[in-house]
Amino acid sequence: MEVLVGIGEYRVANPPSWVVTRGLGSCVGVTIYNSIGRVGGLAHVMLPSSKDFRSFTNPYKFADLAVRALYNEVRRNGGPQGLQAKLVGGARMFSYRNEAAGFDIGTRNVLEVRNALAQLGVRVIAEEIGGSWGRTAILDVATGQVLVKTVGKGELVI
Repeated sequence: MEVLVGIGEYRVANPPSWVVTRGLGSCVGVTIYNSIGRVGGLAHVMLPSSKDFRSFTNPYKFADLAVRALYNEVRRNGGPQGLQAKLVGGARMFSYRNEAAGFDIGTRNVLEVRNALAQLGVRVIAEEIGGSWGRTAILDVATGQVLVKTVGKGELVI
């Protein structure tokens, strides 16, 4: 069964499911997989930090809130042991003259996701990040493998 994850969403599933998100440019697809409980989930993070906004309607578009929510649900469904993460996306989709202006949202998203995972004690075991191209991420919940499809660059399993 295919479980779709849109921008600013996360989903958790059990085998024999695939959790899929498309359109990862500067966004980051974060998977957390419980290798013991065989439960996995994926969040499609759009922005680095909710602290940069006074108000918002969707907490799951932010790395700091989405990663914690995904972590909590994977733990709730599969237990606290055997958690591992993989990251996909974080591309620089546009070129800016002044990099110091903070426009590189992809890099900022990756850094914030890594920080959130580190705070939760979840190790990142694989990444397919950066570049200037879009990606699709497909988590196979039976194995924990993530298939990354990239337009014009083929497929890779991480």
